[in-house]
Amino acid sequence: MDIAELGASALSGGLLGTLGTALGRVTGYFERRAELGQERERWTHELQLEEMRARNAVSAADSQRATALQSSRFEALEESLRGDAALESGYAWVSAVRALVRPVLTPLLWLLYLIVFFAVMNGTADHFIADELEAEFVGYFIGNIAFTASAATLWWFGDRARPLPRH
Repeated sequence: MDIAELGASALSGGLLGTLGTALGRVTGYFERRAELGQERERWTHELQLEEMRARNAVSAADSQRATALQSSRFEALEESLRGDAALESGYAWVSAVRALVRPVLTPLLWLLYLIVFFAVMNGTADHFIADELEAEFVGYFIGNIAFTASAATLWWFGDRARPLPRH
């Protein structure tokens, strides 16, 4: 074996070693890229899970809030009915007058609302109110009558019906 063969062997071995190292690096790059892809997928999945947990927690809190609100409404209605029951008088005529207040007052409120509304729309209310205050007063007046009439209708008749006796 001469020096040229020895040098060629060393050179080819070095080239092969360098090529093996480069190939190892290239494969390592692709392996690392695959590992990072898996990590990215794992973190994306965990992020989605955390977002889902957060949405579920918000949904649960909203549900609890709605339940508490509905519960407080029922408690208020129960207290109102209990208060109505406590008002029962020993005199039949007092109970009869009290029972007539709601059915008479509510249509009267709506009638008052319609009278004012049509008086304003027809211009017959102009001589009662100064021109500079008319729009503000009429808006305030109609708003309050509408509020009172709708509150009377919905409160007195909407949710306060007494349960029918069961036979």
